[in-house]
Amino acid sequence: MRVAITAFVLFLLSIAAAAQNFDKASRQAMAAWQFPALAVAVVQDDKVVFLEAYGVKELGKPDPVSVDTLFQIGSTTKAFTTTAMAMLADEKKLSWDDPVRRHLQYFHLSDPCAEVTLRDIVSHRTGLSRHDELWDNSGLSRDDILHRVAGLELSKPIRTAYQYNNIMFMAAGEVVAAASKMTWDDFVRTRLFEPLGMTHTRTAFADWAASDHASGHAFTHGATKPRAADDDTNLGPAGAIMSSARDMAQWLRFQLAGGVVDGKRLVSEAALSETRAPLTPIRIEDETRVVNPFTHVQSYAMGWNVSDYRGELLVAHGGALNGFRTQVAMLPERNAGIVVLSNSARGLGAVALRNALLDQLLHASPPRNWNETYLFVEKTADERAEKAKADREAKRVKDTHPSRDLAAYAGTYHDAAYGDATVALENGALVFRWQRLTIPLAHYNYDTFLAVSEPDDVDETVQFTLGSDGSVKSMSIFGQELARK
Repeated sequence: MRVAITAFVLFLLSIAAAAQNFDKASRQAMAAWQFPALAVAVVQDDKVVFLEAYGVKELGKPDPVSVDTLFQIGSTTKAFTTTAMAMLADEKKLSWDDPVRRHLQYFHLSDPCAEVTLRDIVSHRTGLSRHDELWDNSGLSRDDILHRVAGLELSKPIRTAYQYNNIMFMAAGEVVAAASKMTWDDFVRTRLFEPLGMTHTRTAFADWAASDHASGHAFTHGATKPRAADDDTNLGPAGAIMSSARDMAQWLRFQLAGGVVDGKRLVSEAALSETRAPLTPIRIEDETRVVNPFTHVQSYAMGWNVSDYRGELLVAHGGALNGFRTQVAMLPERNAGIVVLSNSARGLGAVALRNALLDQLLHASPPRNWNETYLFVEKTADERAEKAKADREAKRVKDTHPSRDLAAYAGTYHDAAYGDATVALENGALVFRWQRLTIPLAHYNYDTFLAVSEPDDVDETVQFTLGSDGSVKSMSIFGQELARK
């Protein structure tokens, strides 16, 4: 009996020591990255071994965050969508290799020969590049966006390259809706959130203001400041879930247990494992390897990144939306996982803390100062961005003028996917309008203008093209050429 008691005491002491280390790493990240707030959960052997929140909901205000405060979890939503699909695969309502059009008859890409499957749209290998403007700056509905996809040219042949794409995950959510006969939002709420006890988690932006939530923060010119959250409900299955550290700990328990929570199975282990099977290789660039020498191979599965980390299997995903950054990571062979929620746009800080917590779980030695490593990466990236702007300015041909009077550029321009955009002459200057964007156009040189709006995270070159008769024929923005109507 005494031996058993001693062993139990030692076990409790080891848990307490681990919690102290997790707390220390979290506080160090708070200080190093000047996060307004941070919420962290660590799960091991089906137990929540660490759950803590730090900081305030919004800079300049005293309200503290708690482990139940909502953060926007961004693209870590994607694994909820593929788990929903796995549940429907169990019920024979869909198969991973079904053509998307079996469930969404209107769906097709611009290449008529590309027979896109469900597996393709959730592994970022359709050949379609991001086109995030269609949801981020538009306010368009999911259905409208998906109907516009046919007007987008593919940048790669299907299944030849990894190209991250949020819009394809919107399509996956609509497949869930079609197969289950309920909306994606209702499906994840009734089939995942409620059984898992994720009582605070939401999908609709309309619930945001009424909930206990943190405010996102931008980080520009070395300063952190609050930013308003955009209504990105249309992003839905690709990134619109709002959750808390306590709720996300339940998600980790469920995932690590192979689809079981508190003895109740919600999805078969085989179907859930399919979502973690590597499908699309991701090239690791030399500069990435320098800052993270412990990862040698990486692939995208379905809603998860799968890689090695210090010789162990790592299943993880990040999220970025509205000044929030999230990291969810699992070490399946250790039956352990972590979630990091921050209300700061300094995403590398969330990665640094993720790695520090993983190292604690792996008892890695010698320890690595991930804050120092990624602060250097951030600084280098900022310097590279400033140099790119300086290089652009250096290439600008000074003292040029537009080929035509400004009024000649005013008009309506059209693209099959992006629809209509207008350019108007107002108070002696051109103004670009598209969906919910209104941005002044600053003359750059010749028939090139700049559309820059820091609040909208837009910094685009706008090129007008003239016909042989000197009339304005088209304009290019967001990588698309819009013809004048």
